[in-house]
Amino acid sequence: MQIRESTLDDLGQVIAVCDASARARWTSEMIAPRSGRVVLVAVTQGEVVGVAKTHLHPTPEGSSPAGHYLGGVVVAPWFRRQGVGSALTRARLEWIWSRDSIAYYFTNEHNTASIRMHETFNFRPVARFPEIRGVTADDGRSALILFEASRSSTGRP
Repeated sequence: MQIRESTLDDLGQVIAVCDASARARWTSEMIAPRSGRVVLVAVTQGEVVGVAKTHLHPTPEGSSPAGHYLGGVVVAPWFRRQGVGSALTRARLEWIWSRDSIAYYFTNEHNTASIRMHETFNFRPVARFPEIRGVTADDGRSALILFEASRSSTGRP
């Protein structure tokens, strides 16, 4: 499996992964190169099997700190539980660590698969909110948990 930065040429395959996963389709704007973020794809035998991104929020918003956040990850159903999400997360963290010493991520309090995977990268919960940066969980019926990891907590120099 190869992890690389996405290009606009990947859009058709990214949409296919989203459709197969019953997730909202990513757009060309979502994968286009942009300053302050990275969008990565996981490719196996020429096929995009996963996509993931980061976001840079340069200013705090409410109780959410400024910084680099791990964004969405979508993995094709037939490639789940095979390390694709972890490989995309590791690569995104390497990208963030080359720019900053702290990374953030948030998820629905019920998303145990995501929470467990991010725990392997030493993400620790720092707060619970009904909304983070305009995002709610389950139409506001569930909390979002904000997590933080530091370069030093992951064993990185």
